[in-house]
Amino acid sequence: MRTIYLTLALTFTLILVNAQQKSDRESQNPVITSVNQNINWYDVQKQSSPILQGVSWNEELRGTFGRLPLRAKASVRSDVWGLSENCAGITIRFKTNASEIKVIYQVSSAPSFNHMTATGVSGLDLYTSDRQGKAVWSSGAFSFGDTIKYTFKNLNSFASEPTNREYQLFLPLYNHVKWMEIGLPTDAELSWITPSTEKPLVVYGTSIAQGGCASRAGMAWTGILNRELPYPLINLAFSGNGLLEKEVLNFINEIDAQLYILDCLPNLVGRSAEEIEKATLEAVQQIRTLHKTPILLVEHPGYNDGFVDKKKFESYIRANNASKAAYKKLKADGVHDLFYLSYEEINMPMDGTVDGIHSTDYGMRAYADAYEKKIRKILHTPTQLKK
Repeated sequence: MRTIYLTLALTFTLILVNAQQKSDRESQNPVITSVNQNINWYDVQKQSSPILQGVSWNEELRGTFGRLPLRAKASVRSDVWGLSENCAGITIRFKTNASEIKVIYQVSSAPSFNHMTATGVSGLDLYTSDRQGKAVWSSGAFSFGDTIKYTFKNLNSFASEPTNREYQLFLPLYNHVKWMEIGLPTDAELSWITPSTEKPLVVYGTSIAQGGCASRAGMAWTGILNRELPYPLINLAFSGNGLLEKEVLNFINEIDAQLYILDCLPNLVGRSAEEIEKATLEAVQQIRTLHKTPILLVEHPGYNDGFVDKKKFESYIRANNASKAAYKKLKADGVHDLFYLSYEEINMPMDGTVDGIHSTDYGMRAYADAYEKKIRKILHTPTQLKK
C-alpha cells in the first residue's frame, strides 16, 4: 500500500512540475518577419530566442538547423559533420488558435532516396493532442520543389470558436534545412514553447535511429518516444557513421542527460568481435569518466533476411555476442546503472523493414515500444505519465 501511495505522489508531483515547466517555457514575443496576403510569416532562424527543441547547444547553434556545434567540425570526421546538419530529432513547439498553418522552406539535397520517401527524407509532421493529452496527427497538403510547401487546414473545425492548441512540428530526418518560415493568419495568436531545460534522453546511433526509413518525420522511433515519454530527446544518430567514436562521445559527454543510449551495432557488424567488445567497453568508460547517468546498450535488431543469408546472420549474432560480453564484463567490474536492450526484446517483425535492416513505420513502432518499456523501467516512469 505504501508503494502505491508513493507512486501516486510521484506521478502527481511530476505532472505538476511538467505543467509548470510548460507554462514557464511559453515565449509571448514571436517576431513577425513579413506579412503577405493576410498571412504573418515567422522566420524560424530570426526569432528573439532559440525555439528549436531536440538541440543541446541551442545558443551555439542559433541561426542554424544543425545538431552539433560549429566547433565539432574540426574534430569529428567530415561524414559525421555533414550528417549532423540533417535535422533528425529537431522539432518546434508552439501554441496558436489558427485554423490554418503554412510552412515553407528549402533543403540542400535531393528530397528522397531510392528506399525512403520524400515525406520522410525532407518532409514535416505536425502533431497536436486531444483532451486526454494523447498525440494526434494533423494531415497536411504538401508540394516538393525548389521551395517545399506544407499547408495544414481545418485545425479548429471541431471548436465553436478559435481555440489555442499546442503543436509540435517535426523537421526533416535526412536533409539540411537552409531556411524555414511558418505562416499564420494575421488574426491568429502565436506563442513559442521554448526548449525544455529538463535533462534529455541522448541517442547515439546509426541510420535507423536517424530515422531510416520512416515514411514521415514523426514516425522515426525517436520521434514516437519524443511524443510518448515525458522527457526531451536529443538525436545524435548518423547514418552509416554510428561507430562509438571518441570524438563524438566527447560532445555527448557535454550533455547532462537523463539517459545515454548507445545503439551503434548496425554500423559495427563489419568489425571483429574483439573490436566491437573493445569499442563498447571504451565508450561506456568514456561516459563514466564524467557521468553516473544510466547508460543503455542496444543490440542489433537482426536482418530480416538473415535466416536465408548465412553471412548476414553470423554478422549480427557476432556483434550481439560481443556487445553482451562487454556488458557482462562492465557489470562484473562494478559499473552501475548500466542496462541492456536485447535483440529478443526489440522483436523486429518480419515485415518491419524496407530492405532487411532499415525500418518501415511498422518496424519503427516495434522499436519504440521496446524502448519505451525499457526506458520507463530504467527511469521509474509511471506508464500513465506521458509528454
